[in-house]
Amino acid sequence: MHALLDPILVRQHSLVSRHQAWAAGLTDRQIGRLLAEELLIPVHRGVFRDPASPQTIEQRALAGVLAGGDGTVTSHRQAIALWGMRNYKCALTEISAPGFRRIPGVHSHHSRRPPDQTTLRLVPVTSPARTIIDVATQVGTALLGRWIETWLSTKVLAYEDLESQMSAIKGHAGVPLVRLALSARTLLYSETDSAAEAALGLLLESSGLPALTLHHVVTLSQGLVFELDWSYPELMIAFEMDGYGVHLRSLDAFEHDRYRRNELEIAGWKILNFTRRQVERKHRTVVDQARRAVDRQAVLHAPVPDR
Repeated sequence: MHALLDPILVRQHSLVSRHQAWAAGLTDRQIGRLLAEELLIPVHRGVFRDPASPQTIEQRALAGVLAGGDGTVTSHRQAIALWGMRNYKCALTEISAPGFRRIPGVHSHHSRRPPDQTTLRLVPVTSPARTIIDVATQVGTALLGRWIETWLSTKVLAYEDLESQMSAIKGHAGVPLVRLALSARTLLYSETDSAAEAALGLLLESSGLPALTLHHVVTLSQGLVFELDWSYPELMIAFEMDGYGVHLRSLDAFEHDRYRRNELEIAGWKILNFTRRQVERKHRTVVDQARRAVDRQAVLHAPVPDR
């Protein structure tokens, strides 16, 4: 790596913008040579990363902020992931900026005035309270309630700060949705959505498989948000209950399930679907398929040894 870039890259999560490179004394020709030699890798227009550094959520978030320019902050679903949320994974880069920013690969939101914000691990980001209000328009009430409860219980969010922020931006579309979620006050560790879903998890864990994660939420790179019944997020494998009755009643529900599964599969997830009848009457087949799928995913996601 070019000696002039070293202190900038270390300070900024191994990222550098073109403006920072200029300030460090590099010319466009020198930057072009670093790119040609793959000593810098483009992330967004005018934003580059050190190819030897690990790619982290902080790096991805800060790259979006640098691409957005002055006044830009990480926000919405990516801010949820940056602050940390149990059972949540986000592949999305999402920002809020004073003016609309059209950046390929980045979801941008226009903010008429600077949102309540702070800096977290060197990344400008909306505060937990503002993040909850922003994301309220993107997820369902039940999920929003669980997220609020999680942050309240882990002290990431203070109830007083949430009330203060809702009063400050009372015209925000997310405020009434947050109040609705607060009025419901869902339990922190919510139970399964159905007896059949619970039976599937109990069957798999009682068969000797490791403990599963219930209701893991994933945001794909296109901004799609999906909640999984049971899963091993680190292996990107999920086990889901198929509801026969709802598909008979609704063609839309049937088609949405296919769309959802296809998007998850494209993103690299392996989805196994089971019915209540299979869980009750063909439990050996269910367990066998689940175990073989887990073994295969474990091989696919095993770390590659250094040579």
